[in-house]
Amino acid sequence: MKGLKCYATASEGLRVKGVEIVVDCAIDPIAINGVDDVRRLASEYSGRVLGGVVCRELVFDSNEAIGSTHMLYRFRCIVDKESGEYIGVRVVARGRLASRVLFTVPRKLTDVVNASHIYNPFNELGRENIEGGDAPGQTYIPSMVVYNILGVPSIDVAKWSLEVAGLVDNPLKLTLSSLYELGVKTVRRDFHCVTGWSVRNVEFTGVPLSRIIELVKPGETVKWVFVESVDGYSTIIPFEELTGGDALVALEMDGRPLDLLHGYPARLVVPHLYGWKSAKWLSRIVFMNEYRDGYWEALGYHPRGRVGLEERFKTH
Repeated sequence: MKGLKCYATASEGLRVKGVEIVVDCAIDPIAINGVDDVRRLASEYSGRVLGGVVCRELVFDSNEAIGSTHMLYRFRCIVDKESGEYIGVRVVARGRLASRVLFTVPRKLTDVVNASHIYNPFNELGRENIEGGDAPGQTYIPSMVVYNILGVPSIDVAKWSLEVAGLVDNPLKLTLSSLYELGVKTVRRDFHCVTGWSVRNVEFTGVPLSRIIELVKPGETVKWVFVESVDGYSTIIPFEELTGGDALVALEMDGRPLDLLHGYPARLVVPHLYGWKSAKWLSRIVFMNEYRDGYWEALGYHPRGRVGLEERFKTH
């Protein structure tokens, strides 16, 4: 389809919420000026991507600022008014230019989508890092906002362990006590959410990722690290983003053990990346040589997410 590159993706966390696949479409930038323009754009691309599905009604759901540069608009393409069945439609805009349309498709309707493009995440990673100074597009607030997009899990720490697996020589299963035995360090860094808020000088104590990497010995072909959580959440991070700096498997926050809302017993913390990469309630870290979308990446968010470069959404 001219001016339209769509690929199909998925994540286990989204399936929990009834979304079987996401169709993610990069479009030629289109000028918009308000919700009515976005609705017309969403209607046009729904017709182009969803094949035989007819939107009985395209209902505006909400819009949300993502930092100071992006806006996310949400609609519902009502397929059956009687049952309320719908396909979610998301439009991503940077400034006044729409650049991406995504469709969250339930299981019953997956055969109607039109998506043949293959996403290449390396197209997003060509820019050098920017260090120092406040994070662009962020507003500092006093304390962290708490998110639990898939609910707060119940965890019996006596039965919990963190599995480290994939393309490694020495896979591990680590309990909370064995994580402490590896040695911990404390870092104090600003924490940044992709939605636009930041908190200064959050203190995390935990096991450096570099120590775990040293123990498991990833293979030479490893390019990505896929992170899974107890609640079904997942995210993906380029391997090179975890090999130095202050990335931790965090066990404590501000001098106390993590509380459940902040990821007890263990969470990832990667301070130079947006907070959705710092997965809570860790269950599994997998070293891989191929890219795979996690929860938010399947909804169009960036494969790397560097704060200094404002890598909020995919661009290809």
